[in-house]
Amino acid sequence: MSAIQKSAKPGVEEQVESPVHRIRITLTSRNVKNLEKVCSDLIQRAKDKNLRVKGPVRLPTK
Repeated sequence: MSAIQKSAKPGVEEQVESPVHRIRITLTSRNVKNLEKVCSDLIQRAKDKNLRVKGPVRLPTK
């Protein structure tokens, strides 16, 4: 599972892919309005940096 592979054609360089860093952030709060604001801010900043974002996954509350 090496990230570097030998090219079939001599003189052709392949791009080496950097490893994927997966980050999971869990936010908890009883104040839904503030929680939604923080969540949307995080998503917007990640998208500004062209990062792939999945979520948010909302869980039931009392």
